[in-house]
Amino acid sequence: MDTASTVNPSILENRPRSRPIFRVAGIGALAATAANVALWAGGRASDVGFGVSPAAGDPFQVGAVLVIVTTLLVFAAGSAVLSLAARRSRQMVRVVIAAAAVFAVASTAGPLSTADDTASGLLLTAMHLVTGAIFVGMAARVRVS
Repeated sequence: MDTASTVNPSILENRPRSRPIFRVAGIGALAATAANVALWAGGRASDVGFGVSPAAGDPFQVGAVLVIVTTLLVFAAGSAVLSLAARRSRQMVRVVIAAAAVFAVASTAGPLSTADDTASGLLLTAMHLVTGAIFVGMAARVRVS
């Protein structure tokens, strides 16, 4: 009787925990969108108006569609830059991760300064930070080619 293992030895090797960028980016984009829509829905359930009065332009209300589209567009743009960086080196990926974190924090100035009320400003700021945090977490898992 033959007791040789039928397990491929390459399966047993340590594999890196990195993942293909577009798969991870898609999952991250969906997670960020779901989190932001949940923040928006929770705010609307609490009668938060999500009114914004920018310095240039007409005042408007941030709706669910705008939250979804903006989150997906920001994630797509960040993922495109990350994809280019991943083709170069792990160091470039780290630069993109750091820049994304700085961008997420800096972008909070917008809702904090233009929101019509404190609750709207805080929830919109939270959406910026959630998107940034999920992007940074996703970016740390990409494969460098």
